[in-house]
Amino acid sequence: MKHCLAFVLLVAAANVGAWGQNWETEVAEPDSVLLEQEASFEEGGASGLVFDNTRTKQGRDFYDFFYQQWSQAQQDSTMFGASSLLVGDEDFTILIEETPSNGSNTIMSIMVNDQLLWQQFMQPRLDAVLYLVENAVETIKQYVINYKDIQSQLGTADQVGTGIY
Repeated sequence: MKHCLAFVLLVAAANVGAWGQNWETEVAEPDSVLLEQEASFEEGGASGLVFDNTRTKQGRDFYDFFYQQWSQAQQDSTMFGASSLLVGDEDFTILIEETPSNGSNTIMSIMVNDQLLWQQFMQPRLDAVLYLVENAVETIKQYVINYKDIQSQLGTADQVGTGIY
């Protein structure tokens, strides 16, 4: 009986220490990390959002590799020559979507501003995933470059009217 009473007192003392934790500092730490990430995002000048709508590990791997290469492409302006992805007011919303298919294959789709630009069957091999990611990033880069080029051509003096007929 003495041992049971000592055990109960020991457990109660341990729980009192848990009640004394400062929960405000534990909650504040993740917020400060998020604020640092937002600041680095704004400093990096990244434009647009990349959404993940994948369902499997294979799709999540595709998204991770795509996001890494897309972020690197946005920061490296030498890849695009005179026109950079960071120039302009247009923010692009990229949605990566996965549709399960027969067997272990899946269909990966990439939509930019609600327009389907890229869709492929994907096998669960790492080399195939990396190849498809490179292909997808290149396709999206070309779309963005062409889109910005067309927008700049439409904004020239001979294309902008005064509104008088």
